Amino acid sequence: MSTITLKAKHDHLEKVASTRDPVKAIAEFVWNALDADATSVSVDFPRNPLDGVQSIVISDNGLGIPRDRAEHDFESLGESWKRQARQTKVHSRAIHGKEGQGRLKFFSLAQKANWSTVYESDGKRLSLSISVDADKLHTGTVSEPIEVSATETGTVVELTNLKEGFEWLTGEQARADFNATFAPYVLQYPDLEIRYDGIPVDPKASIERSHDFKTKSVVGATRVISDLSLKVIEWKSKVSIRRIHFGGETGVVLGTLPANITAPDYSFSVYAYSPFFQEIANANLLELDGLGDPDFTRVVDYIRDEVGDYFRDREAEKSSELIQSLKEAGVYPYEGDPKDEIERRERQVFDIATHAVQSYSRDFKKAENALKKITLGLLKEALAHNPESVTRILRAVFNLPKSKQDDFSELLDRTQLSHIISASSLIAERVVTLQVLREMVFDPKHRSTIKERGELDVLVGENTWIFGENFHFTMQESGLTKIMARVSEELGKARSRKSKGRKPDGKIGRIDSFMGRMVPHADPGHRDFLLIELKRPSLTVTRKELDQLEDYVQALIKQPDFSTTSTAWNFYLVTTEYDDYVKDRVTQTGRPVGLFLDKENHKVWVKTWAEIVRDCEGRLNFIQERLRVEVSAEEIEQKIALLKSSIVKAGKEKADTEGDPGD
Repeated sequence: MSTITLKAKHDHLEKVASTRDPVKAIAEFVWNALDADATSVSVDFPRNPLDGVQSIVISDNGLGIPRDRAEHDFESLGESWKRQARQTKVHSRAIHGKEGQGRLKFFSLAQKANWSTVYESDGKRLSLSISVDADKLHTGTVSEPIEVSATETGTVVELTNLKEGFEWLTGEQARADFNATFAPYVLQYPDLEIRYDGIPVDPKASIERSHDFKTKSVVGATRVISDLSLKVIEWKSKVSIRRIHFGGETGVVLGTLPANITAPDYSFSVYAYSPFFQEIANANLLELDGLGDPDFTRVVDYIRDEVGDYFRDREAEKSSELIQSLKEAGVYPYEGDPKDEIERRERQVFDIATHAVQSYSRDFKKAENALKKITLGLLKEALAHNPESVTRILRAVFNLPKSKQDDFSELLDRTQLSHIISASSLIAERVVTLQVLREMVFDPKHRSTIKERGELDVLVGENTWIFGENFHFTMQESGLTKIMARVSEELGKARSRKSKGRKPDGKIGRIDSFMGRMVPHADPGHRDFLLIELKRPSLTVTRKELDQLEDYVQALIKQPDFSTTSTAWNFYLVTTEYDDYVKDRVTQTGRPVGLFLDKENHKVWVKTWAEIVRDCEGRLNFIQERLRVEVSAEEIEQKIALLKSSIVKAGKEKADTEGDPGD
């Protein structure tokens, strides 16, 4: 007998040997057996008199462990013979392990591991045993080989003095996890027999359904990951943890990560294969989620997105019969095919929600078709305009179980549907608003009658995005005194109630729109203020209106209250057209078109509606194209009519309630 000493410290070996997944630890010994060309491997759990699991035994009919390899491999961490081999010697199967670490995984399960092996050398069958203790991972014993009359070679690994009761390892979940690991390998090599607690791994009996994705290349952060092969297997039995299994080009599983894929009621495993994963495994980064290689992180995100889409399609497929019956009854709220990708996703989630409602709500099942039509119509509107409310509706209206509510909340988060739909609705509304604005300022039938106050200013006040995003307060048609008071409040400065805002000639003045925002600045108290003076579309701006604008500017920026504050002022005069005098003033060499005054703390602009609309269209078209937002001509006409009526109504209410015109 000889003593072998591993060339590594015990504390390092403990880290290498530790695993929180007992099934994975057992799997390492099965992989070792398969790498030794075994065609039959069995994992057994001998019981004690009280029917508790006494030990764990992994036996195989492989080639065994010769004396020279036992001494070399058990003395050398990371120098396994498998590093030099791509395939097994006899059956030319893919090799799994290459690091020489799998045998130490017993540390997480048992106090002792003993290998009893029979191998062939020079036409003789020889037997030897190897023992390693969990408290002395850096040392072990190898017996002298003796000749035996065994009919076949193979190895039996016995793990004894278990560190805890492992009765659950004989349960259905542990078996399902084990099957999930080896089912693809058995599919690849059907002549194998792998048994777990007496029952063979039988992919045909345990697989509910499988799906192979098209092989693709994924663009990572620093490289292109080529030839990614992806498969999802749905199991008949429930696996305890749904995982993504990563393998190299040989198809052997090298490591796993939690799936983190929203797929209610599905028991599945994902298998991803690429030579890239072998590189990541060699760098010990394969089981780091979000903390490892950026290219690996990108591939994992891609896998989760693809499989997530697959299960949304599966769920919609399962609910297709119900949806068809609702269509035939005339209560399904959608018509025709989805007009874009956003509506396609919306319908997927709607169908899934409807299927759940039909399954869990007795009231909905018993309801008349007329009531079902109203109910589903409301659900559709909620999903299209306020997706976050769907979970509340499912709870309050349909009394859906909390687990199902959580599934739908996670589904919305994972698909980012709520963000996409909200953004799409926002863009659609802005497209309509611009159409209304065009008609008001350009269409001859409206241009001659539209007024800047009570009509045009109402539209602008409700859509401040026209002049920029992120304004955190707005005031419509306010006197200079009120504006000064609001600025003081924003800057945290006290202002006397008796202080009045006046133009240089002492007269009162009113600004159509006043807005404020915080912007990145060295001074955290810095504020940007925007004041807008609108002119009716039929008016041509002349020197008179320009002088009036300057009066407003002087009235505001010369207030002593703000002389020491960090503020920037932007003044806009917006019109449809201006005369030659104004044109000469706002088209000066070295300045942007429209810039009338450019001072240290304020700028004054004269802009046409054509310029404003063109800038807005540029921003919206870019986003609209990527979101594929489409707004039909009929929908635009309906919203224009509604928006016009609301503007007229708001204008009348404003006129009825208007107070002191000077303040």
